[in-house]
Amino acid sequence: MQTFSIDSLALHEMVVVPAFADLVPQQFPFTGLLNEWTVMDNVASSRQIIDIRRVQNILQRRDASCDINYKKVVGATTRKIYTEEIYGATAHCRQEFYQGCLKDWRAKDPVFGDKILPFFQQIIHTDVASNCYFGDVDRVVPVGAQWSTNIFDGIFKWAKKYISAGVIPASSTFQIADNTDFMANPELAYALIEKLYQGQSVMMRAFPAAQKAMYVTQQLADGYQKYLQLFSKEKDGYTILADGIQQLSYQRIPILVVDIWEPIIQELKGSHGHAAILTLRSNFVFGTDKTYGEGEDGKTALMVWYERKDMQWYYQMFLKAGTQIGLPEFFVIAVSSWS
Repeated sequence: MQTFSIDSLALHEMVVVPAFADLVPQQFPFTGLLNEWTVMDNVASSRQIIDIRRVQNILQRRDASCDINYKKVVGATTRKIYTEEIYGATAHCRQEFYQGCLKDWRAKDPVFGDKILPFFQQIIHTDVASNCYFGDVDRVVPVGAQWSTNIFDGIFKWAKKYISAGVIPASSTFQIADNTDFMANPELAYALIEKLYQGQSVMMRAFPAAQKAMYVTQQLADGYQKYLQLFSKEKDGYTILADGIQQLSYQRIPILVVDIWEPIIQELKGSHGHAAILTLRSNFVFGTDKTYGEGEDGKTALMVWYERKDMQWYYQMFLKAGTQIGLPEFFVIAVSSWS
């Protein structure tokens, strides 16, 4: 049986890395703002994330003695990021990925790999993005669900855990009432953005605005923009970037729309819903293992072959994935209720 395959490092560089790049390939259906994430590519099963917080009050006055008093530095803690072994296996009833692909495959033409890789980029990007935010391994997904949300735990589940543990304080969490319509009531959009800003801890306020971002659903951003227009506050609600483009912002903190949030919340709730997070940029962490593979060599991450008797294409893809919040103490969140 002739098989097209690539190893784990190649899959990581050609399929996984582009999903988290600043410039996402045009054929990707959803950006998901994964470029805002930090990628850890060496998480075999779990790995510690070390928090080095600002250390202060260490200066001491020299006295006549020769003794040096060493102060203990307090404030370094550890938490872990975990990865799940995940895979994709699909049979395609159609005979071709693209016109002439079977001919290229039989001829072992390198163009075959170049033309089918975007297909797998789209698959990984969409499913990884939805799980990065909404993944919950305990969730029962209904038959026919459009979005993948139960393959590995995502940011919203981690936030829920840290809220329960008191790591994210109650003063930094807000509930968005069901049936809230920010376009019909733009004042509510402005009020929520202001709440997120006021919900920062003292330490978080010390960070420059450019190092923070608000990640929001589309309607919340639209309602905030409408408020700015209604009350002639456009000059206060935008920051001019270096290339001259206007960036929606509040107190110079960028407001970024995560375009996949609204449709996923709609599917989970069965009705419209919202979410908003104010945190440090790159505070979302994605963990993977770029050396993980299967097959006889233990390194194969993607295999594609054509089965003559079935007249079908088959593919198998193997990956490790997991998420974590790097510094949950610097995290302000507002959400609607969803399962």
